[in-house]
Amino acid sequence: MKKLLAIGFVLLLGACGFRPLYEAGGSSAAMQQHLAGVEVAPIADRLGQQMRNRLLDRLNSGGTPQYRLVITLAQESEGYGIRPDAAATQEQLTVFAKVQLINLNGETLVFEEDMRATTSYDLVLSDYAILSRREDSARRLVLELAERIHRRLALHFTKVEPAP
Repeated sequence: MKKLLAIGFVLLLGACGFRPLYEAGGSSAAMQQHLAGVEVAPIADRLGQQMRNRLLDRLNSGGTPQYRLVITLAQESEGYGIRPDAAATQEQLTVFAKVQLINLNGETLVFEEDMRATTSYDLVLSDYAILSRREDSARRLVLELAERIHRRLALHFTKVEPAP
C-alpha cells in the first residue's frame, strides 16, 4: 500500500510540472554556463569579502561575464531579554543584503531583491566573548545569504532560455 502511495505521489508531482532545481537537467552544462557568466562585483568590508568568496566558489566564475551581481550589505543588532539592572541578556543580529543582477548587454536590471538573515546569541560578561560571538554570527549569516543568493540565481536561470 505504501509503495502504491509513493508511486502515485511521484506521478502526481510529475504531472504538475514539478522538477527539482538541481536535477541532472538543472545542473546541466547550460545551467553551469549561465552561473559561470555571473560576475560578482566587490562587496565592501570583511563580511562582504567572505560573501563574495563564497559566491565565486559556488558560481564557478571564469566564463565570459554576461551578468554583474551587485550586493550591498548592512547589519543591525538589538538587545533584548532585559535584566533588572537594565542590561540586555541576549542580542539579535540581522544582516540585510540588497541584491541586483544586471545584464551587461545594455546594462539592464534583471532582478532586484532584498534579503535578510537573523540570529541571536547570549550576552555574557566577557567583552571579548561578545565580540567573538557577534563576528562569528555575522560571518555565518553572510554565508547563509550567499547560499540563498546562489539558489535565487539558479532559480532565475531555470526560467531563462538555454545558454548559448
